[in-house]
Amino acid sequence: MIAKYNLTLDEDMLYLIETLKVEGYWSTKNYTLTLQNKNIPLLNHIEEILKKRGLIVPSKRILLKIRLEDETDKEDIKIIEKDRELSFHIEKSPFDNKKVKAVTSLPYQKEHNLNVIYRNKTHPINIKWNANNLSYESELKCFVYGDLRFAKIEILKFLDKHCGDKKHFHVEEFLFKADEKKVISAFSALIDCEGTVTWYGFKRNIQIRMRNKEYLLQWKDLLTKFGVNCRFSKDKDGWGIVIEGWEDFDKLKRMSLKLYHSEKAKKFEEIMHGFKRNQITRGSYKQFYINKLKEIKQKVTIKEFSRLIGKSERNTAHHIRKLKKEGLISEDKTLWPHLYFISTSSVR
Repeated sequence: MIAKYNLTLDEDMLYLIETLKVEGYWSTKNYTLTLQNKNIPLLNHIEEILKKRGLIVPSKRILLKIRLEDETDKEDIKIIEKDRELSFHIEKSPFDNKKVKAVTSLPYQKEHNLNVIYRNKTHPINIKWNANNLSYESELKCFVYGDLRFAKIEILKFLDKHCGDKKHFHVEEFLFKADEKKVISAFSALIDCEGTVTWYGFKRNIQIRMRNKEYLLQWKDLLTKFGVNCRFSKDKDGWGIVIEGWEDFDKLKRMSLKLYHSEKAKKFEEIMHGFKRNQITRGSYKQFYINKLKEIKQKVTIKEFSRLIGKSERNTAHHIRKLKKEGLISEDKTLWPHLYFISTSSVR
């Protein structure tokens, strides 16, 4: 702990560590610490963490990347603001050298109006930064990021001590010994920075994909320790862990998962509200249906029963027949449709 700044391994600092580990860059040697992200509420939260510890308020900039036609040379374009030509560099895709972007850094202000002169044509770009959003308007494909810079020797030393090797980052040993509030705070940061929260049709999942296989496997083990199941996956671009299903989403919620990336936080809440209120957890359907029949205290058809418990008739019929086959409930065949109930002899 650095007493002056209260740099302890609490929930906030673990969120900051994981954010910088996967999304930031720091170098104690070069006295540099930067964080870039498209989502302003996430960056605002990082500022709040630093302010609470009396650390330097980060300086802000805007990073702009402009998608250009394949194999465009730097000499082919100019970026101008208020009659002043801006400096920039050409960034090539690591997957395809033909794909290029023009990259420039702009000072923080609420609005920028740029003109890109590109192959004898002028393309305006309007950029706006407000409290909750960083946006642009242009016919060119652009990527805009908030850029925080907050070099401070105390925090740089803290990161060196607790984050290990930046190029080959891993889950630190102290997290495997931490309580669930600290673990879920670090995992919240990982989702905010590298996760995808998906909901369409019947598909609901949280997916984290990257090239660091060992880091993801460590997170899979750590989450399993706290009862959250992850599916490990692989594709041509790397590896991933996938969380899906109500039980695991509910576990994350009960562990106090809190996302600060505004779009992902909204999607997560929509998913939680989208699950049926009486969703059955894995392997507990027997107890669920038996208890519901006990509560009703009368013989019911499958159609009536499905209406009373708020589930589909097809799903209800499937589980009722399984329970009947196992002798856990009784069936009255004297009427049609057949009636189902709990009898003294069927309860085990």
